[in-house]
Amino acid sequence: MEAHSHISTARGLSLAGFAATLLTYGPARVGFGLFLPQLRPAFGIEGGASGTIASIGFAGFLIGLVGAGELGERLGGARPVLIGLICSTLGVAAVVFAGNVFVLAGGVALAMLGPGLTWSPFNTLVHDGLREFRRPGALSIISTGTSLGVALAGGAALVASGLGVSWRWAWVFFALVGLAALAVNARLLNAVAPEPRRRERELWSSVMRNLAAPLYAIAFSFGLTTSVWITFAARAVEDAGDLGGLPANGSAAAIFIAVGLAGLAGMGTARLRALVGLPALVAALMLASALSAGLIALSPATWPAVMASSALQGVFIMMMSAVLSFWSERVFPGNSLLGFTAALIFLAAGSVIGPAIAGHAYDALGPGAVFLGLVALSAGSSALALPRILKVR
Repeated sequence: MEAHSHISTARGLSLAGFAATLLTYGPARVGFGLFLPQLRPAFGIEGGASGTIASIGFAGFLIGLVGAGELGERLGGARPVLIGLICSTLGVAAVVFAGNVFVLAGGVALAMLGPGLTWSPFNTLVHDGLREFRRPGALSIISTGTSLGVALAGGAALVASGLGVSWRWAWVFFALVGLAALAVNARLLNAVAPEPRRRERELWSSVMRNLAAPLYAIAFSFGLTTSVWITFAARAVEDAGDLGGLPANGSAAAIFIAVGLAGLAGMGTARLRALVGLPALVAALMLASALSAGLIALSPATWPAVMASSALQGVFIMMMSAVLSFWSERVFPGNSLLGFTAALIFLAAGSVIGPAIAGHAYDALGPGAVFLGLVALSAGSSALALPRILKVR
């Protein structure tokens, strides 16, 4: 009977997490960059404003990450997830009805609160509610929601462009997905969410240690490069003349469908890490990020280069997200939740800074310079994965 209950809990948490990440790390997180080619003329977004709006959105992500721990302690592990889903659903709905750039920016920021509020709480729910041998399977299913959510967003954009209807209808669909995800989580988490475990309150000083410096630096680089790529890759392709054979605004959809589907490779991260070791895996992923950016910089209007760039970016995003999780477990013995949160905060800080700078650089220097800058940052960051620096296998 106890075994059956444990299996039900694993299934319930897995399905709830899958539904939550499908929305929050799919449309809510990538929607602005996906639709930027259409949003720019619709809202008169000129100059560096596109990067500023993206940075405002990622600031919502940062606020969500910081607030998730406090909400979890005060309200219980499941409540931040439900609050995050409400924020993301309301955010994408606000974009549907946005009549000016300020409402648009507010909707993007509100939508981005959701990813911040759901990431670490779901890690906690799985850790508290499942035995160790079931946790990897549950976390794999939950993370799959991210890849399929990105592909779903791209698919909705492709349908909208193929039918010749307003981009707003895609966002109506996203809001409906949000309502469904909220309903699934409200039902399942109420039934299977474990009681929060009592933990000693951790101090921020406990996560400031020399061994964590490479982790934080890689997390910052990861956040900066992916946020810029997500925000500006579709615009760079559009500015280069779009991919041939697609309807108007179809290039962005194809890009994000490729990102999402390739990201499914992230389910093999743990196995790959066991095969090659953490230093080699981190270095390879940073070089994959550099190659992804380089292909957009040098060949933004050819199908093979753009699809390869998108696939590499999808693999990089999903595998590096998993790497941060088990890397933080090595750096912080005892599975410090605050240590993992600290790594995510560095990731979010990079995500806030990157688009704002890149938006102005894009207009002043062009997309090639922006994406070559990402090449330099990712390639340089790969040096942090040298075994003598990383100090963990």
